Amino acid sequence: MKLLSVYHKHLYLVTAAVLFIESTTAAPQLESPQEDAHDVTILAEDEQQETNRDEKVLISLVTVEPKPCNSDAGIGDIGTCMTSSDCKFKGGTAAGSCANGLGTCCIVTRTCLDATRLNNTYFTSPLLDGVGACTLTVHRASTNICQMRLDFVGMRLSQPDPDGNCNTDFFTVTGGTNNIPIICGDNTGQHMYINVEANGGPVKLTVDRSTTGSSIRSWNIKVTQLLCNSRYRAPDSCLQYFTETSGTVQSFNYDVAVPVVTPPAITGTRQIANQDYGVCIQKAAGYCGIVWERDANAGGYSFTVSGNVEALQPGLEGTPDASAKGDLCTDDYIVIPGGIDDLDIRNDTYCGLGFPKFVTSTATPFVLYIKNNDNEIQDGLNHGFRLTYRQKTC
Repeated sequence: MKLLSVYHKHLYLVTAAVLFIESTTAAPQLESPQEDAHDVTILAEDEQQETNRDEKVLISLVTVEPKPCNSDAGIGDIGTCMTSSDCKFKGGTAAGSCANGLGTCCIVTRTCLDATRLNNTYFTSPLLDGVGACTLTVHRASTNICQMRLDFVGMRLSQPDPDGNCNTDFFTVTGGTNNIPIICGDNTGQHMYINVEANGGPVKLTVDRSTTGSSIRSWNIKVTQLLCNSRYRAPDSCLQYFTETSGTVQSFNYDVAVPVVTPPAITGTRQIANQDYGVCIQKAAGYCGIVWERDANAGGYSFTVSGNVEALQPGLEGTPDASAKGDLCTDDYIVIPGGIDDLDIRNDTYCGLGFPKFVTSTATPFVLYIKNNDNEIQDGLNHGFRLTYRQKTC
């Protein structure tokens, strides 16, 4: 009986310690997936001295830090490393192991009418499509969250109407402090940053679905919360942020396929109206300039932002001969501060149905602004743009 009492006492100590660990692992890790850190922390390795005897009990307690991890699921690349019990409690799905096999790479998904405060949550379309607003409410995981990044792992909604307006299906963000445009159509691979206030309310992500919408409507949006002091934060004026020395930037709902007019409809992607935002490029050390060019792989529709492409001589789409700049750009255009084209002409503003051979700028920060008005009636076949950039060494 005495031995049984000692056993129960030891069991109570272990159980209490494990419960303590579970409670300390509930707060999510808020740094970017690229943040380096140890995956496993040894919380305690203690020896308990029993009263009235020399007997010692060794307790080794291991907890898994909730760091981002690479999953083996098709729904998304990044999960959160945690214990299997935590993953189950949070309604997640196990998608591989992490932390040297001590943890589970957990994918947490939410859908219509759900709420979350977990980092790396995926907002997904429901299994059975419906109509009306499908909203995810995102609460900040802590008061030290200043920004959220949305990665469109997949998004396919109805196309805008011939005027470029998202009237059938559309995606909106409310609760942020920066200007977030309404988007629709195909936006897989795109991203955006949302600035949030320290004492602000939740951010709401909404996909509004029409009764006449697309039968192939779907979305999968990864929500990453960024600490106020995170080196991965985008500048506050940037809706999109690229950190490589070279890359590709394209307008929302851009696709290389040529749109086709089949009255009364237009098939294929097209430019969205009412867009006003900035795309920033992080200036790398040792680089002093940036060069913008149209993407040669995008064909003739690599830059068609204003004007009637149907009235253009075939073959001129996207070329310098169809470009316009300066005072000619009043409706839809892009702005490259300090831009100088291949003819050594200085200009900030570019529009039309083509782009110069290249545009170079040394103005910092490196940024490209997109401005589209609310009238795309004459621009129904315009794609928008797909440009490449590369930074120049000093």
